[in-house]
Amino acid sequence: MDFRCLNSFAVLANQLHFGRAATLLHLSQPALSKQIRKLEEEIGAALFRRDSSGTTLTAAGAVLARDAGDLLARCQETLSRARRAGRGETGTIGIGFGIATYDLMPRVIARFRALYPGIQVSLRDMPSVEQVDALRARRLDIGFVRLPTPADMTVLPVASERLVLALPAAAADIAGIGDLRAMPLILLDRRRTQSVFDQVMALCAAFHVSPPIQQEVPEFSTALALVASGAGASLVPRSAKRDDLGIIYRDIDHAAAEWSVGAAWRTGECEPAVLNFLRCLETELSACPAGQRSHLRGPRGAAAPAGGAGPTLRYQLFSD
Repeated sequence: MDFRCLNSFAVLANQLHFGRAATLLHLSQPALSKQIRKLEEEIGAALFRRDSSGTTLTAAGAVLARDAGDLLARCQETLSRARRAGRGETGTIGIGFGIATYDLMPRVIARFRALYPGIQVSLRDMPSVEQVDALRARRLDIGFVRLPTPADMTVLPVASERLVLALPAAAADIAGIGDLRAMPLILLDRRRTQSVFDQVMALCAAFHVSPPIQQEVPEFSTALALVASGAGASLVPRSAKRDDLGIIYRDIDHAAAEWSVGAAWRTGECEPAVLNFLRCLETELSACPAGQRSHLRGPRGAAAPAGGAGPTLRYQLFSD
């Protein structure tokens, strides 16, 4: 059904005068008559009766007149919802993240929800490899993952992260990773994030040490609790540091200790809600104090990650 014709019918049914209805609809009378005839042909019955006494509704016209208002209202509401979804103002968005963006995510989400209250946001704390799988399976729309990403993902570099050495209070004489030697290590379970485990092993090899692995744990918080108890040392992301456990932290001056994190999404599938979220992310990153931007933008001079663009990414995404 042509809803323009239905709207014209509703106005005419209310006015019962072709001239007045045409004026209200900003149509000529012949154009209005044509729309009514089209609707009558679709229904298969006359809707109006015109005679010397004026214009009246037929039986079919009276039935349609009773429901036309509701039909038009529902149509308008449906079109409005579709337009809002097309602008990325309604719907749902699934976002994965990890420890490197714990500080950033609450600010971005708060900004996004303030601007787009009609979007339902689902957040999931997941390792990068699980986020990539969830993105491919369309269980997530955006993931904050370790870079580089696979070639089927587009990325916006967001932050840099570093491993730091966490030591029990009794190990103050250990100046760095090269002094570990026989100090047992407490590491994140390699089944949870193989990339972090491999990075720790690579760092130990770079410093020519091979400390025994005391235990593998599911969370960095567990590793730090064990370090605080004196069970051993650990290498954890800078973002995981806790200052309330009496732990000693040592920075690691080696390129292998650092990595970058970016917002990733499926290449060629940037839905309006995703684009709006990325705009909020860009705004939040731009609003960070100068001293924090190196941490939130990744290491200086870092190469553009696979599957994404380099410095021109902002223009490609956000120019109107």
